[in-house]
Amino acid sequence: SDHRCPSSILTRKMGSFRIIAITAAYFAASANPAMARASAPKSIVAEKSVSTTTKSEPPKWLEICSKIAPATSVLCSLAPLPTIFEVSRNKSVGSLPLLSYSSMTANGFVWALYGWLTDSPAVKWANIVGTLLGSYYFKEFKKYCPPGSSNLPGTMNHHIFGVTWLILANSFLVSKFPKQFAADIVGKEGILIFIILFASPLAALKNVIATKSAASIPLPFTIASTINCSLWSIVGVLLMNDFNIYFPSMMGLLCALLQLFLKGMYGGSKIETVMLQEMGKMEHTV
Repeated sequence: SDHRCPSSILTRKMGSFRIIAITAAYFAASANPAMARASAPKSIVAEKSVSTTTKSEPPKWLEICSKIAPATSVLCSLAPLPTIFEVSRNKSVGSLPLLSYSSMTANGFVWALYGWLTDSPAVKWANIVGTLLGSYYFKEFKKYCPPGSSNLPGTMNHHIFGVTWLILANSFLVSKFPKQFAADIVGKEGILIFIILFASPLAALKNVIATKSAASIPLPFTIASTINCSLWSIVGVLLMNDFNIYFPSMMGLLCALLQLFLKGMYGGSKIETVMLQEMGKMEHTV
C-alpha cells in the first residue's frame, strides 16, 4: 500500500509536468527562432540585438570614401611641391608667406597624434605624410628666406618656436594624461590649426575683390581641398561619428567652396593679360 502523502504525490507530478513543458518549449523554440526570441529574457534579446547592430557593416560606398579620403589628404599635402621647386630653382621665396608651410607641419603633427590616440590608422598615416612634407617645405623655405624677414608673418624664429613648442607641449600632454583626455585636447587643437590652414588663402579676399582677379587662389589645390574636405565630412559623420573630424572638414569645405566661387567669378586671366600688355607697352616705349 502507498503511504505517501497526497500533497507530495501532487508535487512530484507537477514537477514532472514542468520538466516536460520546458523540454517541449525548447524543441519548439529550436524549430521557430521567433518563438525563441519571444520566450527569451529581455536582457538576452537586447544583448543579441546590440551585437547584431555592432556587427553590421557600413555601406560599400562609405567604405570607398574612407579609403579615398586619406589619399586626397596626401594629394593636398603634395600641392605646394611645384611652388617649392620654383623657390629652389630661383633661390628666392619672393613674397611667399611661411605661414602655409609652418601651419601644415603643425597641422600634420597634431592630426597624426590624434589618429594614434584614437586608433585611426587612416588619420594617422595620412597626416604623418603631411608632417614630413610640411617639414620639407619649411626647410626649403628657410634656406632661401632673407635673414631678418618679418613679413612671414612674423619672423623665422617665431615660426620655429611656435612649431617646436606645439610638438613639445603635445608630447608632454600625451605622456602625462589619460589617452581619452589627451585625444580630446589634441582634437580641439587640430580644429583650430586646420581652420587657420584652410582659411589662409582667404586672407587675400579683399585684394581679390579689389583687383577683380582670383589669380592668387591656386585652382588645383582648391579643387583637391574641396574633394578632401567633402570625403572627410562624410566619413567623419557617417562612419566615425567624430566631431573633431567632421567639424573642421566642414569648415574647410566652406572655405574651399568660397575660393572656387571667387575663382569662377573673377578668374585671373583678364587682369594678367592687361598687365602683360602694359608691360609690353612700357618695353616698346623704352
